[in-house]
Amino acid sequence: MVHRFKIGQTVMPAACQRANPNKYLVVRQLPDTSYEPQYLIQGETSGIDCIVRESEIREADNVRMSNPRASRQ
Repeated sequence: MVHRFKIGQTVMPAACQRANPNKYLVVRQLPDTSYEPQYLIQGETSGIDCIVRESEIREADNVRMSNPRASRQ
């Protein structure tokens, strides 16, 4: 299984609707144990670690472009 996100990459929750979403750092790519790649991520401000599936996160750089309210300001 190929991991889409790299260690050290900044990501955010895929379904986040907040104007200022939390960002996370990919700490580790986890071994195959599921039908999709998994990652250990850490909150940039909180420092809290959690394990997520690849479908639950997206690149943080795309946040500004995907928020229609931000483009009007």
